[in-house]
Parts: sequence; structure tokens; C-alpha cells
Amino acid sequence: MNKNNKVAIVTGGAMGYKSGGKSIGGSVAIQLARDGYKVVVVDLGEMGERTAEIIRENGGEAIFCRKDVTVVKDVKSIVATAVDKFGGVSALVNCVALYSPGMAKNIAEISEEDWQQTLNVNLNGYFLMSKYAIPEIIKSGNGSIVNISSIESFIALPNFSVYSVSKGAIDALTRSLATDFAPKIRINSVLPGFVKIANSENNRSADELKKWYASVAKQYPMKRVCETDEIANVVSFLVSDKASYINGQSIVVDGGKSVADFHEF
Repeated sequence: MNKNNKVAIVTGGAMGYKSGGKSIGGSVAIQLARDGYKVVVVDLGEMGERTAEIIRENGGEAIFCRKDVTVVKDVKSIVATAVDKFGGVSALVNCVALYSPGMAKNIAEISEEDWQQTLNVNLNGYFLMSKYAIPEIIKSGNGSIVNISSIESFIALPNFSVYSVSKGAIDALTRSLATDFAPKIRINSVLPGFVKIANSENNRSADELKKWYASVAKQYPMKRVCETDEIANVVSFLVSDKASYINGQSIVVDGGKSVADFHEF
């Protein structure tokens, strides 16, 4: 693969499933296209095509793969598509995540099915994509993987047990990959706090959303909520040569929430 030919696979890359609004994966894909990457957008949702359209409308190159990252034949097809259409793979951003009502429970209450399903997507999807993309990324000569994790990997959200476990495992996977595949590939994770995404809006009115975001912002030293572009900018930096000596790190992007104590005396 030509080192000047930059190709990125972004999983979970669909825009918001209801309105086509912002998502972390969609913003990452669009930013990488601005950085000169040809992008393979991966998602099970049809809004993945909207992400690819936005990239093409702005002069970039992108293709949408409607595939399941938990199915080996689909993962192999994703990587093969990147190689066949764009000539290789130089960056992988694992951003797919499962959220469901069934996972919002503690260890004693969650069903075994919801536990396994969540780990299958949130962890095994990252494992499979990394496993099958790594040989191609090595060929690029200067590749990078970024795993989207969460601050819930080290601070627990009540009654959200399997989500925290899956994100903690992603950070452990990141360190293992970084140890095994450097210097040929750099692997890091990004840990957002609350991020304003379309899929979290549910059926709230504009006024309800404003009040909700204001309530959430009170918990953050920055006194506002994070935008998807702010996560995308960090990913953009980590896959670039400007981050050439950053490897195996979990980069927290939470506006200072995880270091702040708002206890009132």
C-alpha cells in the first residue's frame, strides 16, 4: 500500500438513526475525510449511507458497508472492501456500541442474554475488527487504531453494569494491542463523558433538550456538554503523525468531570 494513500475504516459510523443528526462515529468519519482519508463507513443502520453521502458531497471519498462487526464473514468483507475499493487500510476506528433497555441493570438483575449480547458488540466487535484489519494496517507502514471507550470504564454508572465492564475491557484490549503491535501500529483509546448525540434525544422537545443539557452540564467543570466534533478532533490527532509517540494510552475527553468533586460543604 502506498504510504500516501490514507484509508480509514470507521465502525458505528452512521449518523443519528432517526433524524440523521450528529453521532460520534459519523463525526469521526467526516473529520477523517477532511484529513484526506478515504473512508469505509460501517454500521447496521441505514444512516451510514448518509455519512458517506456527506463525505462525498464535500469532495471526499467514502463507501458505506452495512455489515455486522460481530460476524466474522462480515468483518472479513469490510476489510476486503477497503482493500478492493481504496487500496488498503491505514486506520481503524472502532466506535460501534450497543445500548438497550435490557442492559440498564445491575449484575444481579441483568439477563445472561443481555450481558452476552452487549459484550458481543461492545468488545468482540472491536476484537474481530482489529484482528482482521491489523494485517492490512501493518502493510500501510504507518497505521493506527483508535478504540472509542468511555469514562464509564473507570467510574461506574449505577445500574449500567455490563456497559462499564465492556468499556473497561476495551481499554485493556487497547493496551494489549499497543504492546503487541508497536512500532508497526499505534493503538489508543478515547474516553468521552457525556456527548450530545442525536440518538440520545429520544422524543424530547427543543425546550426539554435545552433543560436536559443544562442539567447535565452542571456536573462538568466546563459547564457545557461535549459536541461530537470534539471527540472527532481527538481521534484525528491520534491517527496523525503529530501523535507519533502516543501509544497504548486511554485519552479522557470529559471536560474534567472525572477529576472534579462537586460536593457541597
